[in-house]
Amino acid sequence: MSACSKCGSQLDGNPAYCPSCGAAVETSAGHQPSANAERGAASLRKPGMILLLLLVIGLIVYLIYINPSAHPVIKGQPVVSQTVETDTGFIASTPVRVNEKDDYLTIPLDDVIRYRIARFEYQTPTTRRAVIAYLTPEGKVVTAMSVSEHCGSTDFKLKGSHIYCAQCPSHWDMTTMEAYACCGKYFPDPIPSDVMDGNIRIQKKIVENWAGRL
Repeated sequence: MSACSKCGSQLDGNPAYCPSCGAAVETSAGHQPSANAERGAASLRKPGMILLLLLVIGLIVYLIYINPSAHPVIKGQPVVSQTVETDTGFIASTPVRVNEKDDYLTIPLDDVIRYRIARFEYQTPTTRRAVIAYLTPEGKVVTAMSVSEHCGSTDFKLKGSHIYCAQCPSHWDMTTMEAYACCGKYFPDPIPSDVMDGNIRIQKKIVENWAGRL
């Protein structure tokens, strides 16, 4: 029968811990099996934890930089056409006539489908503002304030899945507004709209109250 090295209590069998004081019972080699087991388990857990951390970091990078989500306004825009074939050349904006009806500014949906990107100007009580409407490759209609405050451009054009500034090298993904080149956060600012009776409708107050981003 062995005795506890800490309190001297007699030990029956080969317990891992002393029933009297709770101290770990040393083996004849002077080691504590439970401590060794814990260290072994911890060493096995470390590679798994590192791998899990790397996977989480990789997922965050993928979602934010490689596969960013749609701009929150664009996400809610209606799909008005089947998937649109992207062009390898530039598509310049086409001026269209805007109509005022009640509290809305309206332009024909057919014009946007035909031209892919349409542009109009509206005289607010204080200033004149340009607005564009275009189709994404997924067939969504996007309406936006047609201005980049960084370079002062009020016109844009399409190429592939990107919308380009007409004055500087800046361009952005049409759906996510992920930036390429200089004017990172001064993309054409998306504003909500809907489609009714064959027309794209934008509330006047949205255009009139738009305050810019500078």
